[in-house]
Amino acid sequence: MGYCKNRQKLRIITTLIFLLCGLWGSQFSYGQRLNKQIDISQKEAISSSPFNTAKGMHKELARQKPLRPEYLTLVDSLRKIFPKDTILLTENYNFICFGCPADYIRIQIGYNLISLRKDFQSKKYEIKPEKLSKLYIDDTGYYHRDIDELRKEIKNNDNWNTNPSKYGTENCFDGGHTFYSFIYPDRKIISMYMRCWINKEIRKTDE
Repeated sequence: MGYCKNRQKLRIITTLIFLLCGLWGSQFSYGQRLNKQIDISQKEAISSSPFNTAKGMHKELARQKPLRPEYLTLVDSLRKIFPKDTILLTENYNFICFGCPADYIRIQIGYNLISLRKDFQSKKYEIKPEKLSKLYIDDTGYYHRDIDELRKEIKNNDNWNTNPSKYGTENCFDGGHTFYSFIYPDRKIISMYMRCWINKEIRKTDE
């Protein structure tokens, strides 16, 4: 029964996405308040981050802020479909493109995942709704390890973002710059900046 309900909700979300796609070219002010909250939360994450690379992300955040309402309409709608659940928004920036907007975005709630990738020709985000397994594996077989770990963390406390070094490092030469923002049912938003996520198994080996 639960599986059928989840499938039904995924169909609702997919329909919702197609409806909202037609609104992207218009100058609607959806999500402006939420956008401001996320921006403040992410700037706080920069200020408190132990990573030096975080300090150089202000230009990227300024570039993303006017673009974010394009997909915050989805976030706002998901909050109405899942009013008691916490939504995870991740925004990933290419590490070799300075001052560029986020090129890969994920919106995750329950076992529903909406991925958005930047099309630099149309300058719009291409949307792909997916269904995750209980192990947070998507349709391609990719394991979203970071989502899995953070979902377990927030079940325990709201201080999951105070020690980013617990999850990763800035001493890496690939990956990107990612902001993780949890939007709680009471509309509280907590964010964390991460340079490169390190697998939990590797972290244990290094300890």
